[in-house]
Amino acid sequence: MIRYKLLVKYTEIGASQIQNTVARTAAFKQAAAAMGVTVEDLFWTLGEYDAILTLASEDEEKIVALVVELARRGFVRPVLLRAFTEAEIASILKKLPSAPVDLDL
Repeated sequence: MIRYKLLVKYTEIGASQIQNTVARTAAFKQAAAAMGVTVEDLFWTLGEYDAILTLASEDEEKIVALVVELARRGFVRPVLLRAFTEAEIASILKKLPSAPVDLDL
């Protein structure tokens, strides 16, 4: 399973229609499911970003297509971050070259 964290900021239009955010979120979750993407969690936040979501799919391109469609609608500006589990990052780190790392570069 491939996971991404999605950070979103409301656009001016999205902020002006904040009262519809829960309904838009329900529609987004339905669209995600139809595309083969699971919204594992979603939280509205205070601070630099207005919401954070975890998206998961077996097909990375489906996640990217979903987020492009979300951006196209104009209510939010998305920032997509690839997320790795502990097991995934451990597997990646095992592939590092065995030569010592020169920290003076």
